[in-house]
Amino acid sequence: MRATMCLFAVAALAVLCSGCSTLGAHDPRLLAWKAPVIPPGGLIYTHYKAPLTGDVNGVQVGANKTGKATTRYIAYPFSRILSVAWADASIKEAARNGGLTKVEYADYEGLWVFGVYAEFTVTAHGE
Repeated sequence: MRATMCLFAVAALAVLCSGCSTLGAHDPRLLAWKAPVIPPGGLIYTHYKAPLTGDVNGVQVGANKTGKATTRYIAYPFSRILSVAWADASIKEAARNGGLTKVEYADYEGLWVFGVYAEFTVTAHGE
């Protein structure tokens, strides 16, 4: 019995310390963040950048202009109903903020701190 409890505790600790236990591909908060790549997340702090657009054939990398749009999220512990998110992080808003008339490609950046505070930034590249 004692060995079983010890094994259970070690398994639980391993799951809690793994990056995919808090911010993996099955996390419901990421359902709206579908992209070609969803980087792994950490338990305490996660910060990553990834492509938002998957079709990059013929895209001129190193566009002249960029524009960013950010949304923020504050989670109330154990309740999505009381959590809040605000701002517009659309590609259209990022293009408007950068003065772009043509968007060639877009990237996104995610920041999560303790699963309570998050920022999601879209960067549009173009002319």
